[in-house]
Amino acid sequence: MLAPKRIALCLLLLTLFGPQISARADFTLEEFESWQRHSGWLIRVVEFPGIHSFARSDLLEVMATEKPTWLRRYLPLGSRTIFYAEDFAADILRVQNFYHREGFPNAIVRGRVLPNEKSEELRLIVEIQEGDPLLLRSWSFKQTNGSHATLDSARWARALPVRSGKRLAQTELAASADTLVSKLQLNGHARAKVTFDTLNVSLDSADVVFNINAGNYCRFGQTRITGLKQIEEASARRELAYEPLDPYTPRALEETRKNLLRLEAFRMVRTDVDLEQPGDTLNVLIRTEEGNRYFVRLGAGLDAEEGAHLSGQLTDLNFFGRARRFTLETGAADILARRGSSGLFNDIDRIDRRVGFSLFWPHTPYNSTDITLKPLWEYEYKDGTIVRTSSATTRLSASPLPRVTASISNEFGRQNVLVDTVGGSNRISTISIEALDLGWDTRDNPLVPRKGHILSASFAESGLLWNIDNRWWRTILSGRVLIPLDQFTVAALRAETGFMGPLHNSSETPVQERFRLGGVANVRGWGRDRIGPRAPDDNTVILGGDYSLFGTFELQRDIWGPVGLALFSDVGNVWEKTTDARLGDLLPSVGAGVRFLTLVGPIRFDVGYQLRENPYNDPPWAYHILLGSPF
Repeated sequence: MLAPKRIALCLLLLTLFGPQISARADFTLEEFESWQRHSGWLIRVVEFPGIHSFARSDLLEVMATEKPTWLRRYLPLGSRTIFYAEDFAADILRVQNFYHREGFPNAIVRGRVLPNEKSEELRLIVEIQEGDPLLLRSWSFKQTNGSHATLDSARWARALPVRSGKRLAQTELAASADTLVSKLQLNGHARAKVTFDTLNVSLDSADVVFNINAGNYCRFGQTRITGLKQIEEASARRELAYEPLDPYTPRALEETRKNLLRLEAFRMVRTDVDLEQPGDTLNVLIRTEEGNRYFVRLGAGLDAEEGAHLSGQLTDLNFFGRARRFTLETGAADILARRGSSGLFNDIDRIDRRVGFSLFWPHTPYNSTDITLKPLWEYEYKDGTIVRTSSATTRLSASPLPRVTASISNEFGRQNVLVDTVGGSNRISTISIEALDLGWDTRDNPLVPRKGHILSASFAESGLLWNIDNRWWRTILSGRVLIPLDQFTVAALRAETGFMGPLHNSSETPVQERFRLGGVANVRGWGRDRIGPRAPDDNTVILGGDYSLFGTFELQRDIWGPVGLALFSDVGNVWEKTTDARLGDLLPSVGAGVRFLTLVGPIRFDVGYQLRENPYNDPPWAYHILLGSPF
């Protein structure tokens, strides 16, 4: 006989779940009693015969029974989980309730336990008869009494998860109601509420009405900021993305939060409005928590982009007040090249030594403009070319529209360029580079993006402000797109093209400014900057070219926790002149990579292989280890 508490538990479950839904979960008290005999046994696998509309992981997500790893289905490896009859009985009801919510009112869920007496292991069977889904016949909006909001039905309908003629799922109805609330709030109705009713329910279809109570049209009132210690309140208020009496929109609150976090002086920022206060003017409360004012970063490592490298950084986040950020940084990097038939790393291919500092001054001289000053002293040896640079860059940047950035910069200084070839040249010159950069970024997350795009354009010219001898121009156009295919898979595409040429009396572009490809940022079957026209008398010296083109397609898949895999195909090349470009000259490569997600972005390990014969006797493959996303 079942213990009284077990019978009471089953009756309670049936009472809680059974009367609310028409779907049915089939198991008897006798079956439950037989399941009790196996409590404490190990689970080998959980199977779901009969599912067609959902993935196995969707059902496992709603179950309380511990899930064995997928590897235990085939091998006795991986985590071992224990069976409890109470959990499994409740899971049958949870799965049945899940089907009801997702639009299968006639689904029948049966549970079976198949024991292996010899090994004391169990196969759990959750057998499902989905039945016919309940379809959405039509849906409409209805404003409640006193609500007079302007509804853009045609445009909003495209953003709603529900579709006429598709399965009627309660989760999608709830998501649609939340979407309508968000749309109304973006139009100033901060207190908007949306509910839904299911009408005219038949055996296979139903109608839905969304009841909209938009509430009053609201505006921003006074703003109070708490938690400030070292940052002046005037400096924090310059980051507000709205003015008093501006129409209320949650987008302005989110932009304000991002602007304050951009100062890097706060570890936490929250922006809230008091929806309970009377009237149509909403006061804003911004809660902040400042972090440490000074921090030191030291780093060392070995990767394919910088080779063996050391770096150091000292930052003051409130330099002379007003949230100015002063950073002193230094670094050194050596990349060793593989020489000879031994395959050993025995020659230095790239050297980089740099010392510099930067001063970031937000919202100066105007509230929408930031200034960055960055002096730099650098010694760089790359592919047979030695470049010594002493320069200072001044950049003015702003965000004229949401998700749109624009900047104007000038780099001025002196440069000594030595090309190490048989007929090598040594040139000391003044540099003056003026650039205009535009960007439109709609990615959902800059560290680990899964959807959205980036479109950018960069226009540069030398000698526009300062008269120099060697004049040139450059244009770079690029785009990145991320398309989520399902919950775990993302398709990513990237393309970029660059043009440059001499100006006025100059006969050629400077070798240190020309385009080169290869590396983790573009064509991954090649080493960093190994693609480009080479010196005629020494093909180990890469001179670069005036026209570049490359494209990337990558398929990203989450595998387990922070670990993901990627398959990619890259293609690109660099030509000396634009007129030399031929699509048949593009150099393709394919490869695979592993991603490990951290708090500061993904650590990437990619291996690429060249599909065309390499004319320069470089290795036909390359590996890359780096922190950050290529998209």
